[in-house]
Amino acid sequence: MSLNWQNKRDIEVMLPASPFVFGKVVSVDKDNRMVKVELEPWGVESGWCRCLKDTFYPIETGSGVYEPEFPYKLEQEVLMANVQGTNGSGTYVVLGLLDQGEVAEQ
Repeated sequence: MSLNWQNKRDIEVMLPASPFVFGKVVSVDKDNRMVKVELEPWGVESGWCRCLKDTFYPIETGSGVYEPEFPYKLEQEVLMANVQGTNGSGTYVVLGLLDQGEVAEQ
């Protein structure tokens, strides 16, 4: 017996979902430090997502403050978490880049 796509999707919806998901950056707003991501494996685009600050916060050095460039670029793979609010609404937050050397190349 073969399940069609809709039946498979119905079954997936019934299963417990992980709050973590992989995705690919499809749009970047450097001014507001936000990204849009295509969620895998569904191919659905998120809205604008906030990113954890630890990936680009200013670092004090002996010669002043080094402010890293916002590291997110188109086509990079990221790990995201779905965070549920107290009113039942949810939003995705980008936890960081999957390491492929992009940040080191700034």
